[in-house]
Amino acid sequence: MFILCFILCSQAIRHALCGAMGKITLLGQSFGGFCMLSYLSRYSTHMAKGFFTCGLAPITKNCQELYTATYRRMLVRNRRFYRRYPEDILKVKGIIAHLHWHTTVKSSPVMLPRGGFLTVRRFLQLGHMLGGGSGIDSLHNLLADAWFVYVEGKPAESILSEAFLHAIETEQDSFEYAPIYWLMHESIYMNKATIGSQWTAEQVLTQPEFKDVFDAHQALASDDPTTYVNFTGEMVYSWMGEDYARLRPLQKVAAVLAEKVWDRSLYDLEALKDVAKTVPCSALVSYDDVYVERTFSEETAELLGGEDYCKLWVTNEFQHSGLRDDPSRVLETLFKMANNEMTVPS
Repeated sequence: MFILCFILCSQAIRHALCGAMGKITLLGQSFGGFCMLSYLSRYSTHMAKGFFTCGLAPITKNCQELYTATYRRMLVRNRRFYRRYPEDILKVKGIIAHLHWHTTVKSSPVMLPRGGFLTVRRFLQLGHMLGGGSGIDSLHNLLADAWFVYVEGKPAESILSEAFLHAIETEQDSFEYAPIYWLMHESIYMNKATIGSQWTAEQVLTQPEFKDVFDAHQALASDDPTTYVNFTGEMVYSWMGEDYARLRPLQKVAAVLAEKVWDRSLYDLEALKDVAKTVPCSALVSYDDVYVERTFSEETAELLGGEDYCKLWVTNEFQHSGLRDDPSRVLETLFKMANNEMTVPS
């Protein structure tokens, strides 16, 4: 539904700006690239060029394959976080112990200012910060103000600071202010699916490969001081309807959408085959993007026409936030690549 709405809007905008037979050039960042691919598969004759920034959708993969890959990327990103800030290993464990005690022993989850619950699982969602270029430092800085009073070894006597609780809400407020993300995020990966998404990310997290490594309580019980708690990423889960105050009224809707089978394909793969030969495309691809898997983006680029037509700038210089971090350089490079004025790599 998201993507189809974008297509209709894009057609209306193109017609208004370029006329009935005019062509439009589009830039798609992240999910915007997904929408652009769908538009390209239906209206390629109406496009002049396409620029993707961390948004070449994994159109040849199913939802389970996608989340398997992104959880693996998150494990790498967690390792880098703790390598840079090893002192946060104990700090995170202390917060986890405190939240667990409140939920299980006190039977009273930590309340956030707007009425939501800061549970262990919600706290681990802060891992979505690690997908940005400054995310490792930002998460470290957020954790720095966690404790109002901290008595080591006695998490029950500790108090999480009001500033910390407000900071978490601010970092996660997009889930509540834009609830459609929670409701329909997984549907953007359901191209020609015969079943609903059924909270795929939640299912993948229970698989043997991830069940233990993302188990915060298991990490907490370890005697090894170097064992750390892994944060999750930008995935959505069914339990968010309990922990996020403003999502609670939408739980039934979310359950219905998770089971829904979408009867229209998001992408026409046949129409996209070699389409970049007539609509030049260039794309920034983050080498270890935790939101859009690099190897899947490379497969999509190959489908569009390969490196001679869908030109890739694959780099570990940027994370998913590359366009925001250095917009002028990113855009200039992509324009030059599409116009055959620059080759990356040289």
